Amino acid sequence: MAKALSTDPYAILLGHNRWGIAQIIERCRGLSHAEFHKKFEIGPGTLHDTIGHMIVVMHRWADEIAERPMRPRLDGRASYTDPAPAKQLTPVEFMAQLDEVAADFAAVVAAVRADGRINSVRELRIGDDPPQVFTVAAAIIHVTNHGMHHRGQCMNMLRHLGRPVNADLDELEWQFAREP
Repeated sequence: MAKALSTDPYAILLGHNRWGIAQIIERCRGLSHAEFHKKFEIGPGTLHDTIGHMIVVMHRWADEIAERPMRPRLDGRASYTDPAPAKQLTPVEFMAQLDEVAADFAAVVAAVRADGRINSVRELRIGDDPPQVFTVAAAIIHVTNHGMHHRGQCMNMLRHLGRPVNADLDELEWQFAREP
């Protein structure tokens, strides 16, 4: 018997986000080093850096939502404005990193849902700017929307490399694929 399709919005958002990023990484496996690091005038600039950025953001928001100390950045940079080049990973290494980070993020979401903190209001301060107020639920949705935004950029980069993604990689395609 086929497994039942998800109806829980959070399960759909998290499962689809992980799957969508994995689909982009899979499509990068056959690229040369030069193609994977080719600079485009969009988003973080390269497939490598855009994939890394999506994973780093999920990692950082897991810490923020869980209210735990920020762990070192996965890309080796000191901050988002650090001009140092990101740590160079292969698609295979990114896939392993994605599996770990997505599982952690999902566990954090499950925990805040279970104990009611998903409804909590938090403050976030970026640099010297005044604190901004947000809900944990909005932060979770932000992470998944952020992933969709950057996956679109990756799809455009792949198209320019002559390797178009003939799919939307949206939530319906994730369910069509039986929610892997």
